[in-house]
Order: sequence, then structure tokens, then C-alpha cells
Amino acid sequence: MTFFQFINQTLNSSRSLILFVIFAGFFFLRTTFLPLSHDDYAYAFIWDGANGGNLEQMHFGSEEVENRQRVESLNDIFQSMESHYFTWGGRIFAHGLSQFFIWLGKPAFDIANTIIFIFLVLTIINLANTWLKISRQALIWIFLSLFLFSAASLMSLFWLTGACNYMWMSFFQLFFLTPYVKALRSGEVGNSILNFLLMILLGLAAGWSNEAGALATVCLTIFLVIMCKARNVFRVWMIAGLVALIIGCAFMILAPGNFARLEFAHPHFQYTIDIFFEHLTEGFDRVIAADFLALIPMFIYFLRRKEGGLTTAEILMLAFTTAGLLVPTAMLFSPEFNLRVSVPSLAFILVASTSAILEWERQRLTISLTLPKKFQRGLAVALTSILFAYFMTFIYVDISIFNAARRQVRFIERNTHLDPIPMPPMPIRHRFEKIHGDRSAVPYLKHFAGIIDNPNFCLNMLVSQYYGVRHVIAAKE
Repeated sequence: MTFFQFINQTLNSSRSLILFVIFAGFFFLRTTFLPLSHDDYAYAFIWDGANGGNLEQMHFGSEEVENRQRVESLNDIFQSMESHYFTWGGRIFAHGLSQFFIWLGKPAFDIANTIIFIFLVLTIINLANTWLKISRQALIWIFLSLFLFSAASLMSLFWLTGACNYMWMSFFQLFFLTPYVKALRSGEVGNSILNFLLMILLGLAAGWSNEAGALATVCLTIFLVIMCKARNVFRVWMIAGLVALIIGCAFMILAPGNFARLEFAHPHFQYTIDIFFEHLTEGFDRVIAADFLALIPMFIYFLRRKEGGLTTAEILMLAFTTAGLLVPTAMLFSPEFNLRVSVPSLAFILVASTSAILEWERQRLTISLTLPKKFQRGLAVALTSILFAYFMTFIYVDISIFNAARRQVRFIERNTHLDPIPMPPMPIRHRFEKIHGDRSAVPYLKHFAGIIDNPNFCLNMLVSQYYGVRHVIAAKE
């Protein structure tokens, strides 16, 4: 059965389809209302490694150095990513996608991002079990975990450059693992030349994705290959995929640009125990907390399961849980801890928790509440109403951000004669800031696109060039 056949049969339930439409619609609206911001403007231009790149290292002092050329073709993207690889970082697949969609335009990304989100959810379900009938409980748990539990979810799911780096790469990592898991679950293993070539391509994409997620994928793939060998379902394409995965991961991590950026951001860097504890308390704790919340169904399942040896489904639950926890653990030993890894970590974790929900239903395990049924129904309606109202507050604020950004662009267009153009603070409705936290764009957009009060700051320069003016500056309040 192909992945697209799985999609078709999964959505045969009208209620599941309604849920997909509601959550996908919510996701699409949030993606649409979030304007280009921060690094999006850097990747709108060909990366100029010879003059410090397009971010913090940008050189200043002459027109030739300060100006950047807009991406206008696929050839520009190839040229840009070659320079990026040698001077800034190895994630050329993710950043190449970012440049591609900034070139095409935000509406194209809004549609593509929603499609990838749906595919990510379906891939999680496909990995969780080979059943074709999807549990609504599992579907709701996936959506709520991604929207409510993940740290810095806005930057990883909706922001153009962030989504390409984290959510999109999570999809490629999980999609690559699907044939291995299918072989273990069902024993259906193809061995054609097409399988071999496809796994090489998928392996390169999954490996050349993001560092922590790729390392977790490598570890999990090695385990799955060993399992397949032990179960007599091993095929040559499994090794081909693993080798391609490792090669892609190595090319990304060992990119010369990674070392150049490290020397710029942390000259003469030495890892210390202080850095470890700083990461542990200022990032790792939030990601792990999100993972453990998402794992609640699995904890309940193992508490109520019947005694006996571990089944294949249970072994896979534990394997994906380990892979998910490896993501933030790997970040503990990096120069900086990025909260955006919460989405790649959750993607693995959700395979485990979704599998637990499906196994829970298959074995007819139940949790009985000592409450009248009428009260239970009322509680469910109240909880649903609260969640619906909470999600609508995001749309309310997002519309405010969208309109504020449009007004700021018009302000630039009306004041092209000024140098610099003083940009007032973004007029955003802040009334839900305390309950939204970093799930909303409000903390990141005090001023348009993230500019500051220095006209020569790299982002100020890039925003100026993007809109064809001399300088923009964040006006003091």
C-alpha cells in the first residue's frame, strides 16, 4: 500500500476528515497571517559569503559590500547555498527551501506549509500503527501536542525559515523511517531497484536536515536495521538508506561554514560544565517537559497493559521515545541550545504516544471515571469550548499582526524620501500576551521584521534593500 493510498483510507471517516479540516484550516490561517520576519529577509538575497554573508557578519563601508542581490532563479539559490555551506552553515536543504519559497512568494509557502503539516501528522499515524482507521483521540492528541506543548512552536511551525528548518525536516526524517517500521510491523518488504534509489534520496534528505534530529534518526535507523536483521526482513535498500542518511548528516555537520560561524559567534570556543548546566536549565528543561506531557498516553498504556513480553509495537514505542529524547540531549553538547528543536523531538515522541493510544483502543483498555455520564459530557463540552476559545485568541492576535505589518510596509512606501525611515513600534493587540507566551509572534515583533535602532544592523540593511529604500530604523518609544 502506498503512502497516498493510506491517506485516502485514513480520511474515509467523516469525523476524522472534519477534524483534519478544522486543524489544517487553523494551521493555514496562522501561517498566512505571520508576515516575513527576521532571517526571512536574509534568505531573500543570494548569500554573499565573500562579504560576511547576510546576517551578523555582514561587512559595511561601501555600496558594493553592503548591497545584496535578490534571489530570482534556481541558479541563484544554488549559488547562494554553495556560499552558505562554506561560510555559514551546512543546512543547505532547509535553507534552500526557504529561499525557494521566499522567491516564489509567501502565498505559495502558506499552502505548501499546510500540506507538509498534514503529511507530518499522517506520517506519525502511519508509523504508529498499520491500521487504516484513524482514532480521533490520537488525531486530537497529535494536534494539541504540537500546538500547545512544543516550545517556541510559532518559530518552528509557522515562520517561513523556521518551519523549513524544523517542521519540514521532521517530516523528511519520519518519512524516511516509514519503510523500516512497515517491514517490522507487517513483514511486507520490497526489494526493487526503485526501492534502493528511493531510499538513497530519502536518506540524503533526512540526514541533510537539522543536526539533532538527523543524529537521532541515524541512531534509530541503526536500531531498526538490527531489528529487521533479527526478524529476517532485512533487505539491501535498508543499508543503502542508512549509508545515505549518515553521508547526508556528515556533510551537514562537517560543513566548513559551521566552523566559520562558530569562530565568529564564540571565538576560541571551549565546552565547559557551566555551558552544560546553562543549557540544562534554559532550554532542555522546556523541551523535555513538552515531551513528557506528550508521552502521557504511553505512560498510561504501560501502567495498564497486561503482563508479558514486549510486543513489536511496544518496542517501537520505546525506540521512538528514546530517539525523541536524544534530540534535546544532543543539543546539550552544542555551543547554543535552540528551543526550536522541540518540534523535531516531539515528532518522534508523538509516534510513541499515538501508537500507545491505538494499542490502548485495540486491546480495549479503559480508564473509568467515577463521575455521572451527564457530568462527563458536560465536562467534555466545557473543555472543548475553552480550547476553541483559546485557539481563537491566536487568530485574533495573528490578524492584528498581519494588519500591523501591512501598515508598516505602506509606511515605508510613503516615506521613501526619508533617510533613515523611523519605524514606529508594531501596533499589535497585546491582551493575550500572558497566556500565549512564545506561541505568538508578539514577543518577536516589537518592531517591524525585528529591526532595531541601529540603521547599520544587518537586518535593518536587508529590510531596507528588500523594500528599495536607503535605511530603516526602529524609532524609540
